[in-house]
Amino acid sequence: MEEETVLNFLKRHGLESKSGQSILAEKIVSKENWLASIFKKNKEKLYCINFSEHELVLMPLDEKNNTLKEGIYNQIPLSEIKELYFEKPAADNKLVVVYKNTTKPIEHYLISQENAASPWHSRNLIQLMEQIGTKKN
Repeated sequence: MEEETVLNFLKRHGLESKSGQSILAEKIVSKENWLASIFKKNKEKLYCINFSEHELVLMPLDEKNNTLKEGIYNQIPLSEIKELYFEKPAADNKLVVVYKNTTKPIEHYLISQENAASPWHSRNLIQLMEQIGTKKN
């Protein structure tokens, strides 16, 4: 998938679209649901995440062909987020979203260093890690 595809999707839906602000991610199943994921009842979900000045936009990807699902996205205002950072373990990175509303669970997204089908991902990841910040796991 080309970065231009993501930017066009955002524009079509009236959302902020700037080059260098999107990455690909896999939502990590919560610890409570790990057993269900073993039996494929709760599969990890693939997303394209766009970081804008006022919100995060989560756009699910079709798992069969790795394309955006037209018209489906979730906007999370930054005003609802208490903490947002990348964890940097040995191999891949994690994006952690901690909400101000403590009844919402902390969300974790696995972020690969590279994506062969989307070379822009690695460049954007480095830039976003510098902007948002990282913590050691």
